[in-house]
Amino acid sequence: MIQWNSTLETGHALVDQDHKQLVASLNELEAALKQGAGQEQIEKIIAFLNRYTREHFIREEMHMQRVACPAYAENCKEHRAFVAKLDEWVAKLQYGASTTLVLDVYRETANWIRGHILRVDCKLRGCARAA
Repeated sequence: MIQWNSTLETGHALVDQDHKQLVASLNELEAALKQGAGQEQIEKIIAFLNRYTREHFIREEMHMQRVACPAYAENCKEHRAFVAKLDEWVAKLQYGASTTLVLDVYRETANWIRGHILRVDCKLRGCARAA
């Protein structure tokens, strides 16, 4: 389980609230995996990620642009790559909720939280006060 802590904070309340929802959703999937119910939860998590990425990425990119965050371009590029991966998951889900798909979604989303949020999104910390 990923525990929310100050190292994940960007300094922007709305972005952080969105990130907390992502962490909670991933933790729900992890709990389902531990109970052997990951395949039953995969449609729910992919639906959440579909909605989340379209709404959150726009909101976060607009904020980064508004505060002239130097990570803006990198952030947009990585967002597009994650959405492409998500589109692949949606396509694969049409053929059924395989264990491979469930594990791929879990691992990639966990890596996203540990990697992208910490490495890119947290660059907002120095910019957020300027908003």
